[in-house]
Amino acid sequence: MSVSPSSEQWVVGRYFDGNSSHSSEARANVVGGCLRLEVAGKSKHYPADQVRLGVQVGSANSYLHLSDGGVLESLDVSGLQRLARELKRSGDSWLQRFEVNTRLIVFSLIAVLAFSVIGVLYGVPWLSAQIADALPVELETRIGEEALANMDKLWMEPSQMTEARQQEVLSAMAPYLRVMQDDYPEHSLQLHFRASEALGANAFALPGGNLVFTDDMVALAKNDEELASVMAHEVGHVVHRHSMRNLVQGSLLVFVMVSLTGDISAASDMAAGLPALLASLSYQRGMETEADDFALAFLQQQAIAPQRFADIMQRLDPGSANSDEEKDVASGLSSFLSTHPPTPERIERFQTLD
Repeated sequence: MSVSPSSEQWVVGRYFDGNSSHSSEARANVVGGCLRLEVAGKSKHYPADQVRLGVQVGSANSYLHLSDGGVLESLDVSGLQRLARELKRSGDSWLQRFEVNTRLIVFSLIAVLAFSVIGVLYGVPWLSAQIADALPVELETRIGEEALANMDKLWMEPSQMTEARQQEVLSAMAPYLRVMQDDYPEHSLQLHFRASEALGANAFALPGGNLVFTDDMVALAKNDEELASVMAHEVGHVVHRHSMRNLVQGSLLVFVMVSLTGDISAASDMAAGLPALLASLSYQRGMETEADDFALAFLQQQAIAPQRFADIMQRLDPGSANSDEEKDVASGLSSFLSTHPPTPERIERFQTLD
């Protein structure tokens, strides 16, 4: 048996005229660079630029889309692809050529990965800052209050310090807190004490201005000025809206992941874990620098030696703690340093300005 030249090989299917759901038996081949379509004994001819091969999904039928709105549908997918190749279209067959071009596939994969990495490293943080700054402070405050309530259920308990000790610390912090509140009235700064084995020696700021100090953090401080320096650092995070920026950034990253993978469940998991996200996200180096700048300026304004911040930071590092008791207080996976990564440069900066 001999095989006919490709131009004489017919592809059989059904023709839809585009005006109704009715279809007719049809066949097509390529003659003189044009598609010849025979339907009900009549022939139609379509130049190459009036024919487009549709994209096949899975094992579904494939299609040839015609310029007059008609469609030739066929199970002979390879046959339709052969007709498309024989038409030698240069403009509207780029997708088919792309699908079989290994170099273009590899190049596009590299380009997509590079774009994704650049977007995540630079685009997402920049966009997060813009969105966070545009959000009303009232929304930020509400999110912070809900986060505090959820964290109280999950990881924290009422402070075990005596009422007298809590009032003593609050009284000592009140003048400093009042100055910062006057300078930034849009934020409602409030100091809270909590006990938490899970968080260890920790202090953190929630969106809107809730400042939380654990009992272990208070116990670790040698004097009120050390606590004031830590509080100033946390207020720096509040003023620069770092928690909201991290929260928005986390949401954008989930959106990117859903877009790339189609996994909608990731978004619901993100919504359910917002309190954990706020508590566990480490601040970026730039955010820590901004908070340090704020704290340093405040300490100098209040005539507090910057060394106070360096002292408590060093004490928080179990490797440099001076006693076994201090190591026990400062140790733990969720200590202050887990969300405020220490660097010798940061500590040295406050030491040299004493």
